[in-house]
Amino acid sequence: MVVEGTLPHYQILLTREKGLDQMEVQVEVTSEFFSDQVRALENLQNKLANSLEHTLGLRVKVRLVEPHSIPRSEGKAKRVVDQRRDL
Repeated sequence: MVVEGTLPHYQILLTREKGLDQMEVQVEVTSEFFSDQVRALENLQNKLANSLEHTLGLRVKVRLVEPHSIPRSEGKAKRVVDQRRDL
């Protein structure tokens, strides 16, 4: 899925809060879009969250991040970061 204003770099962050698993999708936006109005960023964030919910059947938190803020690697990109701790 390509959305105007986003870059093809994303990362999925898994955490656990109060015994419940949480998922956040961090998506890089273009430098032009990142410096745009707050309302435009909120609209993009909502659009992505709704699209993911429709596609996956899951409600996830979407966070827009600055260009080049998601770590790059020489080989295969690490797309999922699991920070959950088994209790």
